Amino acid sequence: MLRANHAVRLGLRAASRNPELPFVRALIDQGGNFLAGLPIVFAGLLALGAAVGAAQGDGFRAAARALNALSQLGWPVLGGVAAALAIGFTAGMLFWAGAVPLLAADAELDRRPPAGNFSVLVSRGAARTLAAGILGSGISLLFLLACAAALFIAVPVALLRPSGPFFAGVALVGAAALLGHLLLDLLARLTLVRAAAFGDPATAAFGRAASLLGERLGTFLLVSVAFTFLELVVASAAAALTGALSGAAVFRLATEILAVAPRAAVGLAAAAVFAWLEVGRMGALAAVAADVEGLIEPPAPQEPPPVAELVVEALPADDA
Repeated sequence: MLRANHAVRLGLRAASRNPELPFVRALIDQGGNFLAGLPIVFAGLLALGAAVGAAQGDGFRAAARALNALSQLGWPVLGGVAAALAIGFTAGMLFWAGAVPLLAADAELDRRPPAGNFSVLVSRGAARTLAAGILGSGISLLFLLACAAALFIAVPVALLRPSGPFFAGVALVGAAALLGHLLLDLLARLTLVRAAAFGDPATAAFGRAASLLGERLGTFLLVSVAFTFLELVVASAAAALTGALSGAAVFRLATEILAVAPRAAVGLAAAAVFAWLEVGRMGALAAVAADVEGLIEPPAPQEPPPVAELVVEALPADDA
């Protein structure tokens, strides 16, 4: 049986042997964030234009026109953000349709798969991977929305009418939200693995992923905790570097403007490392799924080191 530490090594090794996969994933992530931010930027520019177009010296009228413009742009901006998120999600699912089979093949062959198969895999598995991604991510999103709604209702009630059992219930809902999100995120990822790497339809992939999660729950939790810890380390290092770039205890506009470029460079480097870890996580999950199917050979047992000669036997002895 494949252990969690060996699965993590297989995933990181597969991500390192196929560096184009983390690069493409980083481009998709940054492109999705850029598209999602464009409607908000355009709305701000339009509101600024409406405020500038007001009468000179009339600050109240300018603010009123800016607020009026923002109120009229609310639904278009939300629609633009939703469309950008949908485009990013679709691009991510198409990426996993080609990347997950390559990562599973890397773990099975213990070498880089042959080149030129990514586009073929995407064309064959795009539909079922997209359906599996919508199914898994939709269930996880609905669970988070339900827990958020419960906490949104429960917290004011707990503050207005405090009681021990009610606070315990709120804490239980919060803990259930964290644990449930972790398990449902694993379930969604395993559904992608089953659909992309093993060719299962969306519903069959979801059922087999649930069975696989119950069978190897400890291994999957350890893999998830390991990659979460690595991501926290990268995020802490990036935050420390970003905060130390200005190096000024007092806010200075010129210093902050000069620090924009190096901070952007640190952000892009962190995004590349995050993409590498994300690809490694999917590779580790694919390796465990392939091990359940009997496709991963267990590591060869190491030969025990030769027993050292006893020191007393190596000492010169008197024949007499």
